[in-house]
Amino acid sequence: MGSIVVQLLPLVGVVLGAGATFSATALNQRAKWRRGHDARWDEKRLVAYSEFANALKRSATSSNRVAATLGYPVAVQPIDVDEGLRAMAEAEADKTTKWEVVLLLGSPAAVAAARSWNRAAWELSWVARGRVMEHTAYIELFAEMGRRRNAFYECARADLGVCTGALPPGDQPWLPPCDDSER
Repeated sequence: MGSIVVQLLPLVGVVLGAGATFSATALNQRAKWRRGHDARWDEKRLVAYSEFANALKRSATSSNRVAATLGYPVAVQPIDVDEGLRAMAEAEADKTTKWEVVLLLGSPAAVAAARSWNRAAWELSWVARGRVMEHTAYIELFAEMGRRRNAFYECARADLGVCTGALPPGDQPWLPPCDDSER
């Protein structure tokens, strides 16, 4: 009986070693898969956030260019109203498709911030669509849109794990001074 126990001890050691090796390898591979999976989703979220932001900026820039044609103080070149409205429609269509990906992949905070930024850009576009607004109100809404854009970027950066610190504030006004007697 003693010789059987002596012979079984190495066999039990081999089985336990194999089991431990298998378990460690499985856990390591699972962790590696999770890291790769998370990196792929982070990459997809980065693309979703940046494409949505670019589409929204194109839409806002188009409406600002129409507003410039209508005499509002903006920092972009004026554009023919009809051409600008076509550009706005194209940018809106593109933004809508990009928005769906943000809804699918974005964090709740980033989605809420994107909605808020989009709302401010939409309200700013009312001028391009024919709504008359005082120049000071337009400038205030433009500044609010910038604050909401920054909030979106802060949420997106947090969701992506970018921890390089807060975005620096703007250092200058981007719109020329206005004279409300013009409007």
